[in-house]
Amino acid sequence: MNTTLKTIAIALLFSLTALFTQKVKAQVTAGVGFAYGSKISTVGINITGQFFITENIAVAPAFTYYFPDTVGIIIGYKRKWYEVNVDANYYPKLNIIDGKLKPYGLAGVNYSIISFPNYTYFGTINNDDLTSSKFGVNVGAGAEFDMGKKITPFVQLKYTIGFDSLNQAQIAAGIRFKF
Repeated sequence: MNTTLKTIAIALLFSLTALFTQKVKAQVTAGVGFAYGSKISTVGINITGQFFITENIAVAPAFTYYFPDTVGIIIGYKRKWYEVNVDANYYPKLNIIDGKLKPYGLAGVNYSIISFPNYTYFGTINNDDLTSSKFGVNVGAGAEFDMGKKITPFVQLKYTIGFDSLNQAQIAAGIRFKF
């Protein structure tokens, strides 16, 4: 029941984002890249989008899947970590490199899911999944470099202040495509 409610809450959040962005004829971007998380200490795939609700404010949903890592010496298990983020990116009007370099600040919410499937406890394989999920708050900054009509490389650094010790810095880089 608890997982169902969380799934509904996330779906509602994305639906509200889509509802508010449909009323404004604005730019939309979608992209992919890599992210490194400091708490999990591994690289992941980052899928991101932006829906501009004003000329310089964008709602930016993102999903990050970190590659599983093995944790523990006596108790060995593979840890899986997923993140769903919804941030607001603010692009101040700055003229850096003829307007091609566009820095932004961000703030938003994070939902992290950590699971330990089929963990080994003192040599015994347990087929029960241990799963934990927590909400957090994101703060950070990034920059895009406008290379033309459709392609925009980006880099972003954010810190998630998670509830129950899920604090993590994330650095992400990738390419966004304009629609």
